Amino acid sequence: MINLTGFGITLASAIVGLGGDSLILIALIVAVVCMILGMGIPTTAAYVLVAAVMAPAMIRVGVETLVSHMFVFYYATLSVITPPVCVAVFVAAAIAQAPWPRVATYALSLGAVTYVIPFLFLAYPGMLQPADIMEFADAALSGTVFVVGFGCLFGGYRVTGNRWVDGPCWLAVATAAALPLPLSHVAAAAFAAGLWAWRRRTLRTANAPALPGQD
Repeated sequence: MINLTGFGITLASAIVGLGGDSLILIALIVAVVCMILGMGIPTTAAYVLVAAVMAPAMIRVGVETLVSHMFVFYYATLSVITPPVCVAVFVAAAIAQAPWPRVATYALSLGAVTYVIPFLFLAYPGMLQPADIMEFADAALSGTVFVVGFGCLFGGYRVTGNRWVDGPCWLAVATAAALPLPLSHVAAAAFAAGLWAWRRRTLRTANAPALPGQD
């Protein structure tokens, strides 16, 4: 019906016209529409729907075909934890016998990094279509460090025990990993490794047995 009525082409044209020359704005609009279209629909059906309607809008502005399809697929499946029609959240709340808003909050917190990963596909197409080994290594390092930093940020991973210090540190790691700047990914990885080493040292010191004569 989408192909027969031309709804997909019309919607894609409207999105491109609304976003203008801004790829980020078009991607944001596509992301929101994909989550709405995918609500309450099984994974396969959700992908078929957004692939027919939303992927052409991404391809029209110059995004690679594989990147476009992975972008819309991610956001179509994210609808299962995105309120208000968050099917997986309602199922989990029924199993846990917990209020669904609280379960939705935890789901969004744990899955927050997934909402950003598709935009890394746009910034680093080498994640999906590497042209050479160095491009793939750069994309892999960026994605890995970003996921770790973002996950630690929203997961509340403690380094110093002060959230006002730990939070900005992990935010800096995630931001540096996402920036398409020379050596920013290496700096982010080094900073994350330093935070992890500091945490290990703190735990080792706290668990060290007291020497005789010490309180």
